[in-house]
Amino acid sequence: MATCLECNLCEEPGTLAGASQAGAEVGKVPCNVREFSEDLFTLWRCTNCGSLHCAEDADLERYYARYPLKSQKLSFNDRIGYRNRWRLLKAQGLTSNARILDYGCGAGLFVDFLRGESVENATGYDPFVPTYSDSRRLRERYDAVVSYDVIEHSDEPREFFQSLVRLVKPGGLLVIGTPNAENVSLRRKGDPSLHVPYHRHILSERALLALGKEAGCVPSQVYERSFYDSLYPTVNSRFMWRYIQKTGGLLDAAVEPPQPGVVLRSPDLLFFALFGYFFPLGDNIVVSFRTAS
Repeated sequence: MATCLECNLCEEPGTLAGASQAGAEVGKVPCNVREFSEDLFTLWRCTNCGSLHCAEDADLERYYARYPLKSQKLSFNDRIGYRNRWRLLKAQGLTSNARILDYGCGAGLFVDFLRGESVENATGYDPFVPTYSDSRRLRERYDAVVSYDVIEHSDEPREFFQSLVRLVKPGGLLVIGTPNAENVSLRRKGDPSLHVPYHRHILSERALLALGKEAGCVPSQVYERSFYDSLYPTVNSRFMWRYIQKTGGLLDAAVEPPQPGVVLRSPDLLFFALFGYFFPLGDNIVVSFRTAS
């Protein structure tokens, strides 16, 4: 891992120095994991592609060792979000017979969900989770490779994208879900999308589409909101973001016991619990690409 003082996504890369001179967004952002909440990192926006970059190096093995989402369990909210994911995949022509790889699957919750939907050939890979760290899964090719909230964790997003393309059968589907830097602001305190130092590069939509074009992939669908957005009370990204903000701005709140008192004492939280679906943040995108036949 290395420092990032120049955009590694652009043909004409912007720089941290150039962003500062041009008045683009540059700022110190704290880590939003409780154990490391006093650690500050510099985020800066590329003046060319609009992506956000974490400038400093970080010992990610140390940061991931106590990562709160490792203890995540399949919740009601997750089931709703995963059902939306599966609906989007089926709209792209996938069936329960498809061979699907979830790259960066974490605890494998989406894999478990798919298998519960009779997708027997669903599997996952995650180098940080022993259950799913078997690299032999990367020697095969799949009808679809999905990767949600992973590319922004990579030091080299271009190489990461190309490595996923190689896992997809000709004419198959590659699905990337990630925060959209175009709608993420350093001024929005407690924004889970910032998530330094885990998020190394937060891509703009145009930067992600450019990676696809460079790799010979054709975008088949761009879904410009969180797959967690639903009409179910509290199951929407606007409510979840505001709840995390109200409870201290730490990601730990997503896996800790809920605090109903915080919701009941907050008129805005109550409002977004019921109507947040109609006020999407627009800070997440899911782009589906077709690989070359």
